[in-house]
Amino acid sequence: MSDSRHYEFLVQKKADIEDQLNEYSEILVREKNIGMTGELIDKEGYPRSDIDIYKVRLARQQINRLKNDYNALLVEIEKELINIHSKFKEENKPGEFIEKTIPLSNEKIIEHKPFAKITQIDSKSPSAEAELEIGDEIIQFGPFTHLNTQKSLAEIGDHVRKSENKIVLVKIQRNEAGSDNKKKIIAKLVPKQWHGHGLLGCKIVPIE
Repeated sequence: MSDSRHYEFLVQKKADIEDQLNEYSEILVREKNIGMTGELIDKEGYPRSDIDIYKVRLARQQINRLKNDYNALLVEIEKELINIHSKFKEENKPGEFIEKTIPLSNEKIIEHKPFAKITQIDSKSPSAEAELEIGDEIIQFGPFTHLNTQKSLAEIGDHVRKSENKIVLVKIQRNEAGSDNKKKIIAKLVPKQWHGHGLLGCKIVPIE
């Protein structure tokens, strides 16, 4: 299987898992919007009679299993993307945008929403080298999307520390100048030590 075909296969598999996650999440919504942590017993200590406890437990188990599969798959997709990029005969600099060189035809079936925004970028920092801009909305950071990232963005910080001097693919959404349109861009970001603070030299905040 060629690199591009394997990538398309992984993306489709990712979409399938997302569909399943949505289905099980809908079950929890229908069951009094109980979520992953809502109580299954009432104040007297008896099983709640207003929900289907079996359905809730099954849905929670499947969501936990699927999230583990999803996280592992995102790591595999990131590695595959980096592998594809390495085969293009381009100058290998961190900030080179690659939106036109990667076969992303299947990505239109997956609508991830931005979960974080860049509000500050320090001059000559790794983020500046990656040509990220203030106002960029992050759709995916390495293997993380809105589906597997907490509001604290703790996973992002941990991933950055583990990825020092390695390429991290960051998919962003950016407003086009003089237009209401937004374009999606994939940038190569390399967390590393530099003369400023942190490994990125930017401030990322969650989108409420």
